[in-house]
Amino acid sequence: MAKLYVLASPIGNLEDISLRALRVLKEGVNTIYCEDTRLSSKLLNHYEISGKKLNSFNKESEQGKTKLLINDLNEGKDLVLMSDAGTPLISDPGSFLLQELKETEHELVPIPGASSLTAALSICPLDFSGFIFEGFLPHGPKQRRRILRAIDEEGHKRALVFFESPHRIFKTLEDIANIFGEETEIFIARELTKKFEQSYCSKVTDLIAELKEQFPDNVQGEMVLVVKRSN
Repeated sequence: MAKLYVLASPIGNLEDISLRALRVLKEGVNTIYCEDTRLSSKLLNHYEISGKKLNSFNKESEQGKTKLLINDLNEGKDLVLMSDAGTPLISDPGSFLLQELKETEHELVPIPGASSLTAALSICPLDFSGFIFEGFLPHGPKQRRRILRAIDEEGHKRALVFFESPHRIFKTLEDIANIFGEETEIFIARELTKKFEQSYCSKVTDLIAELKEQFPDNVQGEMVLVVKRSN
C-alpha cells in the first residue's frame, strides 16, 4: 500500500528541517498536501525542490480534501502531509484524516522535526516534572475563562502549555492572573527561531507590565505560554 509521510516543517528558520525530510520532499513524493501552498512553496523554493503538486489541506477544507487524499493513496501514490509550521496535528489539521485512515492499510510514516511546543519547553526555566498541553484557548472570553476555571478546579500541579496569538495575549494573561492568581509564574517564548526571537519569565502581573512597556500598541508574533501555578 501507499505511504503518507506526516512531515514536520520549520517553525520560522528554514534551516530547521531534517535531511530525511528534504530527501522525502525531493525524491519520495510528487504530491504534497499542505496547510498553505504559498508557505510550502517558499520552503520548496528555498531548497530548490521543483515539479511537485501542492494541494491545500487546511482546517476548513480537511473533511472535503480527506477523500481526495485517500483516493490518491488508493492509486498507489506516496504523499506528504505538511502544516504551515511545525508538526502536523499539533494544533494543526490532520486529526480527521488519520481517523479515516484507520480503516485502510496505508502506512503512516512520521518525519519528525521542529515543534514550537518542544522548542519552548527546552528553554523554559520553570521547574516542572511534566506538562499538560492545551493548544489554543478559545477565542471568546467566556469560553476561554470557562476552560481556565475547569483546569483550575482539577487542581493538578503540572505545568500548562498554551499557544496564543498576539491579538489575545493580554486578555489571556489577565484571565490567568484572575483565575490562577497573581503569583502564577509564566514563561513566554515569542517568535521562536525567527530574527526577533525573545523569551520572558516572571510572575503574570509583572509580565503583563513588561509586555505593555515593550509593546505599547500591539505585541508581535505567535507565542508559546508555559504556566506554573503557585498553589
